[in-house]
Amino acid sequence: METSVFKKVVDLIYSSIISEGGDGDAYWLCKHISLDEVEVLLKAHNNRWEVKREGNVIQWGIDQEWATITDNREVFENCPNWIVLKIDY
Repeated sequence: METSVFKKVVDLIYSSIISEGGDGDAYWLCKHISLDEVEVLLKAHNNRWEVKREGNVIQWGIDQEWATITDNREVFENCPNWIVLKIDY
């Protein structure tokens, strides 16, 4: 697996969320990498955020700042309107 692009996506999500100062949230519809591989990248990311997985949805974050990562378009499209960042890749 070539991970450099996906590491940049993870960095973008992380940076976007923390720049919101407590109210950041993001959604990523994973289409080119498996959720298993994403989970490995998230756990390797240098931060204290939790990684929680339930089926085809990964929650990654801390306190009120969370990213939802899924391979399910319906989950992605039904996210709240106030989401700061949505990545369809």
